Amino acid sequence: MTRDESAGVDTQAREAWKRTLTDAADLAERRETAGWTVLYTQSSETTVVTNPDEKEYAFRHLVPDEDADQISDWVADGDFPQYDVHRATKAGTVFLVIEILDPEQERCLLIAAAYPLTAIGGVSETIGDHPVQTRIRQLDGTVVASFEHTDSEKFLPSDAGGLTGRQN
Repeated sequence: MTRDESAGVDTQAREAWKRTLTDAADLAERRETAGWTVLYTQSSETTVVTNPDEKEYAFRHLVPDEDADQISDWVADGDFPQYDVHRATKAGTVFLVIEILDPEQERCLLIAAAYPLTAIGGVSETIGDHPVQTRIRQLDGTVVASFEHTDSEKFLPSDAGGLTGRQN
């Protein structure tokens, strides 16, 4: 890849991240207008954990400590059985807005995140119908919240082994 091509990819990725943040803000506004309380955070790093031998698949999101503290308090005080994932793929990166929902208390945890397409490697072939987890962690590695999701397809791009999910 030439320097000019690389600069174009960087520009595309920056624009896609800006769109992801705009989408997250729009989703938060819609939820709040509907009477929900929203806690919004951005993952500064999203890693994909794949351990097919243990049937473990997770997206681990690094969030600021102050957000992690709030998320930890929220999780201790509720149940978040529903979720949705909005995603797009651009410039070799998967951009996500994850909604983790507590319908009983009308609360929504929104996470804006991105991970490199190369991070999922052969996951689409090995994951099958196994659940995936969303793990929220602090810089020191402490996991402050973990959510299990039955539909892994929502987290993976449609060109990852033929799996499809919701796309924006």
